[in-house]
Amino acid sequence: MKYPRAVHPHTPEKAVVKTVGDDQIKRVSIANIPCNDPQCHCHFIYPKLYPEIEAIVCGPDSGQVCELHQHNTKLDVAFDAVGNQMFINEHHVCPVNRRVSLDVGVILRAKDVQFVNLEGLSDHSLLLTLRIGRTASAVRGSKMILKEKVVGFLPDPPRMRVFEDLYECRWPEKIIQIQLPEKRCRGWETVAVILKTFNQITAENYCRMAGMMMTPLVGGLNVRAIQKEIQVIKEKGPRKVRRHDPVSAKYKVEVNEKDKMKRINHAYEVHLMAFIYSSSRFTPREYKNRLS
Repeated sequence: MKYPRAVHPHTPEKAVVKTVGDDQIKRVSIANIPCNDPQCHCHFIYPKLYPEIEAIVCGPDSGQVCELHQHNTKLDVAFDAVGNQMFINEHHVCPVNRRVSLDVGVILRAKDVQFVNLEGLSDHSLLLTLRIGRTASAVRGSKMILKEKVVGFLPDPPRMRVFEDLYECRWPEKIIQIQLPEKRCRGWETVAVILKTFNQITAENYCRMAGMMMTPLVGGLNVRAIQKEIQVIKEKGPRKVRRHDPVSAKYKVEVNEKDKMKRINHAYEVHLMAFIYSSSRFTPREYKNRLS
């Protein structure tokens, strides 16, 4: 059984000639009409190009800066929120034969690196900052796991910066900064994955953050500043005095005599502190310190 061949809407076809008596009628198919619409599916659709990921490695001394991105390779970053790992891959395609490629990647485990900050820039891209300490940097490869994949034969392989400038780097300390463009991210879902990968949030908070809808963009995010504010609140605690002056200004009496004003204010302060101490959870030591 022969199946009819599917004809493309703009595929050229042979003209059909029909004879009617002595006249010949030539019918031309509509498929022979050229298509000038670039949005039509008969034209080749080029793959969508996303902005490139940029990454740098900095050392403790001035001038120790290396860029991991280059024009003939592409960087890609993947985060494993379950295994707490980050994978940085550098991909190179042979310009002569597109089937030949080289991939070099490293796996950074959360226990071997220190999370420094995650910022949302003005263009709503994400800037991730990590630190590799002296203990990990003392080992060859900085305790990173190297992955390499070669497809075909490369007569002249390029210099892969992920291997040369990151894995083989001998600096005593390293700071890694990775900028993820907005089109390569998915907003707060990507933020949740990154924070969960480096154990900055719990699984419950990860599910809550990843499922947030109708929220503002990530521009202006500063995880380190938020953590500092939370730490200050924790250090204060519920039993700490929040203001330096325990007496409000409306309870103070203003008179011309400085000594009298000082005595009256001191009396108000003593009575007010006694009232607060009897009806709140202030400790006696804190109460005595405030009166001294």
